[in-house]
Amino acid sequence: SLHEDIRAVSLLGMLARVARRSPMGSCLFRTAKAPQQQLRGAAPMAGSLAVGGPSERADVFVKAMTTRQWILETERYPEAPKDVAELYETHLAMQQHELAAQLGGHGGYKLGAVGALGETCIYAPLFSSFFADVPARELSSASYQVHPVEPEFGMVLGSDLPARADGAPHSVEDVWSAVERVVLCIECCGRRASAELTDAQTPLGKFADSLMAGAVVRGPSLPTSGLDLAGLAGCATRLAVNGTQVSEGSGAAVPDGGPVQALTWLANHLNGRGLSLQKGQLVITGATCITRDIKVGDKVSASFAGLGDLEFVLEP
Repeated sequence: SLHEDIRAVSLLGMLARVARRSPMGSCLFRTAKAPQQQLRGAAPMAGSLAVGGPSERADVFVKAMTTRQWILETERYPEAPKDVAELYETHLAMQQHELAAQLGGHGGYKLGAVGALGETCIYAPLFSSFFADVPARELSSASYQVHPVEPEFGMVLGSDLPARADGAPHSVEDVWSAVERVVLCIECCGRRASAELTDAQTPLGKFADSLMAGAVVRGPSLPTSGLDLAGLAGCATRLAVNGTQVSEGSGAAVPDGGPVQALTWLANHLNGRGLSLQKGQLVITGATCITRDIKVGDKVSASFAGLGDLEFVLEP
């Protein structure tokens, strides 16, 4: 499955980073922000065969997001992008889609799949309706087809990060100075197709579905004045389900070895594509520990040592 693929590449990347650093050698809320149509069950998408261009591919996924009519037939799942460049063209077409406003508009990005496809990581757009603050009431599994969850550091931009006039890449210090707040998050991965159909896709085909973006539960929001780069990278994280710890890690597990480092990579990659991070956007910087599946009724909690914790209960 996709999250098993991501777990594998993330675990390998995590172990490699630990070895380098150690002295011992990546759901919809029934809220006012959600789109109008609230279908609790899955329904097959109607219409003709999906074609494989970025715009057509984006159209299929965005319409599934806005209608909650999931892709249940093989012929309805779009052809996979031919390469990573076309994958990002698909994601851009999604965030610029005419129906994006029904999803709250483009609200930021998620990072994940460390080391996949020969890349540092993969990223995808997040829509603002995906966000909800704790206490996250009535988090519906069916609305996003929620499967695995993971603790992540979120970064809220306090200023834009356009390409530098001199053409040089942004430094970590440049990017950190543009961050307004750090938000402790739990990402609930989702999908727009059935589990069986998603699992049958190639990595590029799976990642085209906004890298399995789902709900982002936002917990404590911390000013950057009390934080530092090393502290975020070294922050121990724990994930628990129904009071039992199921995974642990740290900020060093995310792309490039730390949340701000990951954000810097994203800022420079976007600039290389003629795009940029914008003031107010939220970027979740990747799983800090191995993702775990959950089921309806589970109480999920995440702790970030010395910084805070958050929890929610998954509803049907």
